Amino acid sequence: MSLAERLLIGFAVAAMVVYATTPYAIVVADRLRFYDKPIGYKGHARPTPYLGGAAVMAGFIVALLLTAGHWGRTVPLVGGVALLWAVGTIDDRRTVRPAWRVLVELALAWMVWASGLGWQLHAGALVDLGATCVWIVAVVNAFNLFDNMDGAASTMALVVSAGAAILGVVRGDAWLAIGAASLGGACLGFLPRNLFPPARIFLGDGGSMPMGFAVAVLVMVAATTSVAAWQSLLVALLLVGIPALDTSLVIVSRRRRGVSILKGGQDHLTHRARRFLPSARAVALALGALQAVVSVTAVLASQGGTSFVVIGAILYLLAAAIAIVVLDTQQVEEFGAVGPAGAGAGDPGPGSAGLLRSSSDHSPAALACLLALGLGAGLSPFFFAYYDTSVWVPVGLGIVLACAMGVVARPRRPSGPAALTLGSLLGLGVWSLSSTAWAESVENAVVSGNRWLAYGALLLLMLVLLRSERRSAVLMGAATLGVGAVALSVLARLLGSDPGALFLGGRLNSPLGYINGEGCLFVIGFWLCFAAAEARRALVAGAAGGMATLMACLAILSQSRGTALAMLVALVAVVAVVPGRSRRVYGLLVVAGAVALGAPDLLRVYEHASGGSVSVEAGHVAGRAALLASAGAGLAWGLLTLGWELIVSRRPWAARTRATGSWLLAIPVVIALVVAAGSAQRIDRGVRDQWHAFTQLAEPGAGDGASSANQSRLLSGAGNRYDYWRVAWRVWREHPVLGVGAGNYPRSYYQQRATTEDIEQPHSIELQALSELGVVGALLLAAFIGGIGWGISRMRPAAARSPLSRALMVGGVGAIGAWLAQTSVDWMHLLPGLTAIAIAATAVVVRPRSPLTAGAASGHSRFGRALASRPALALGGSAVLVTLVVAGASLSRQGLADFYRTRAQHELDAHPAAALTDANRSLGIDSDAVQTYYAKAAALARFDQAPAAEAALRAALVQEPDNFVTWTLLGDVAVRERRLGVAKRDYTRAHRLNPRNSTLMKLAADPTATLR
Repeated sequence: MSLAERLLIGFAVAAMVVYATTPYAIVVADRLRFYDKPIGYKGHARPTPYLGGAAVMAGFIVALLLTAGHWGRTVPLVGGVALLWAVGTIDDRRTVRPAWRVLVELALAWMVWASGLGWQLHAGALVDLGATCVWIVAVVNAFNLFDNMDGAASTMALVVSAGAAILGVVRGDAWLAIGAASLGGACLGFLPRNLFPPARIFLGDGGSMPMGFAVAVLVMVAATTSVAAWQSLLVALLLVGIPALDTSLVIVSRRRRGVSILKGGQDHLTHRARRFLPSARAVALALGALQAVVSVTAVLASQGGTSFVVIGAILYLLAAAIAIVVLDTQQVEEFGAVGPAGAGAGDPGPGSAGLLRSSSDHSPAALACLLALGLGAGLSPFFFAYYDTSVWVPVGLGIVLACAMGVVARPRRPSGPAALTLGSLLGLGVWSLSSTAWAESVENAVVSGNRWLAYGALLLLMLVLLRSERRSAVLMGAATLGVGAVALSVLARLLGSDPGALFLGGRLNSPLGYINGEGCLFVIGFWLCFAAAEARRALVAGAAGGMATLMACLAILSQSRGTALAMLVALVAVVAVVPGRSRRVYGLLVVAGAVALGAPDLLRVYEHASGGSVSVEAGHVAGRAALLASAGAGLAWGLLTLGWELIVSRRPWAARTRATGSWLLAIPVVIALVVAAGSAQRIDRGVRDQWHAFTQLAEPGAGDGASSANQSRLLSGAGNRYDYWRVAWRVWREHPVLGVGAGNYPRSYYQQRATTEDIEQPHSIELQALSELGVVGALLLAAFIGGIGWGISRMRPAAARSPLSRALMVGGVGAIGAWLAQTSVDWMHLLPGLTAIAIAATAVVVRPRSPLTAGAASGHSRFGRALASRPALALGGSAVLVTLVVAGASLSRQGLADFYRTRAQHELDAHPAAALTDANRSLGIDSDAVQTYYAKAAALARFDQAPAAEAALRAALVQEPDNFVTWTLLGDVAVRERRLGVAKRDYTRAHRLNPRNSTLMKLAADPTATLR
């Protein structure tokens, strides 16, 4: 029989034998009155039969003897299981002293080591024997301690044995795979009568002790095939991660309280988890799911080399340490006796637990974290908005870890909008990672997925921290300060000795380094500042109005049409949905008037840039115009605010004056409509002309003669966006459900483009989601936007009552509207720094706004009540924690691989041998990274090893067969080897994949062109 057949037979035989014999074990226990009585800390409602261990071990032994073979391993395992079953059963009936139990376990450990099943750490026989003894005693007692709630130990053993069986299959160890599968089948056959309430039979020590012994032996065998001894220990630790965590928690907690470790109690991981979950079954399944994640990490780590093992162990140890610290802060007295089926008699109920609990506004740690997040996002333009993966990956990993700590330390029930936006962001990340199954470029899919997961973790961290309006104000204020610092630095440089260094092609580019991103930043900054301009204090309102005017002036200097669209969309959204619009519109008119006065000098910078270069005088003129406009607007708005507060608001006729002022706003609207009606033909002609320029991919100014050079870009429809979007739409039509994979748009674009512009994304978040992630990705994105809209609608009542809520809503809606509008026609969502500001605004508008009861937290809707239920919270919380673990592992993998690859690229010229070593290290961590193969090939080329370099490039082709860069590099190698026919073939293939590239066209015609 094949391994698969033997494995399935062993699993099925064990499950059937246990399922069939368990009723007889119950009958025997009833006749012998062999019960676990509900006394002391034990919480089950009635005496429950023991002897479950007899059924489980019988099934395991029968399956092992029938299918495993290899008697040199099987006999010691069966003998140890039988002996510990006898000792445990006696202990269930008449207590056995702990010292005698440990002596039996040590004797069995010596027997296991002598049989070759123990640790083989290559450090001497005494070390191996000592490690085996410690391991056997620790794991046996860990499972004995873990058997404290219905189904907990059996579920855990089932998951652990599954991990060991997978390792056995992967490594071709038939005995390990079949033995682990047999143990898993035995546990599965027992669970129907132990996990589902009310439990009809318990394992007892006669089940948990031999079960722990079998797990200890199987895990040792599974882990000792690792390359290094210390790797074996780490893999084994991961395979029993949750039982080890439970034992560690009990030891730490009891030593702190001065309680004996041997004493029973309700301070285990299961009991503490029970406060957050609806039943004992939910506890067993949730902890089993967590162990499954850790086991998968162990399997991947064992196959991924040293780096994977280290990353997996570090993540586990960090998470375990956090869990112990957090859980041990709770008083054990809070964990009441557990009732029937594990239900806690002192169960706090659904109102006390959830994913997201309220706390004080004055936590220094929380405020410091919010300040750091806000300032970090606002100051990100100084660091290219953290676009480089070497920046955002480690930052994202830190956020994931902080987020996990926050969720565990301060759980809190989410609002409906928060759950929807958070779930959609994390869903985009998980779906992007899943697209590696069908994407050509696995590397791009992983990077895209990790970016979305980092965004989701950031949103979750902010939701955990934002427990009040004051905290929201701290976050938004910190972001405003950061953006304000950027704006003031630009103004200072405009008035300095070299303002031209700020510009690229006559458009404001620095400090962010991307023109459209720069414009988007200042539009977002405008609304963050204008939110404070609605303050009743004249000094605050004037200063904020002046800063908002400065932001608007700097946005004009970017000459970005996407920025103009972002300002328009945000303006309509803020005026339409935020209460208190009359005062806001007057403030906007003041700012608009000041900007209009300074606009001629601001627009002149682009219109009169010579060869794209901005003169010192033009820069100074623009700087002075921005400064004067800001000062004038700030002074005017401050005086108007002061006058209203001192003269009008305290008079009896203030309400009538306010109403009259609101009606007066209709006058400019009517004037605008009349002017528009009179210019209808000219407007229609202009729209047609710009639409033609848009669809014909005309460059700005093309066909307009010299006069076009003197016109602003802001009203032009020319450019290449239509080509980007046309290709993206076609890609989605060809792959409507799944898309081509996250980050995999470029290959289709280079094959179908009508321009020569090299881009990597379709410059639209919606079209990128459609083309790369299909309908599923588009629905997730729509859910994210819908959650924001839901949160905005729920924020309106508070904004109508509270000035602080209204200011937060202005800033939040404005920032989100500007970011979303511009990223719909660009790629702002790929700039983590800018996106972080939008996520902060999202957290402010979707966070829970009322006391966290089941109804209030979710708006009393049917969906809200379903969301507030404990099963939903348990399921959602588990899903979030699992997603965070996945995010941490994936970010760690990418970060470490990128570190070695970047170092290899820097070492190429001076230290090619070191570069080759680091490239191989990077590939050992991430073998899907095509750029790393390029670095390896370049390092080999330094040693004139052309065949090896070509082999590295061929390996890159295995990852991405249609990568034109790889085919071009292969052609270069062939030319240097004087294999011109091969070079011509490779260049031709590259040209077919990128037909608009003129260089590839020349090389395909004449490969020797590279030599000239």
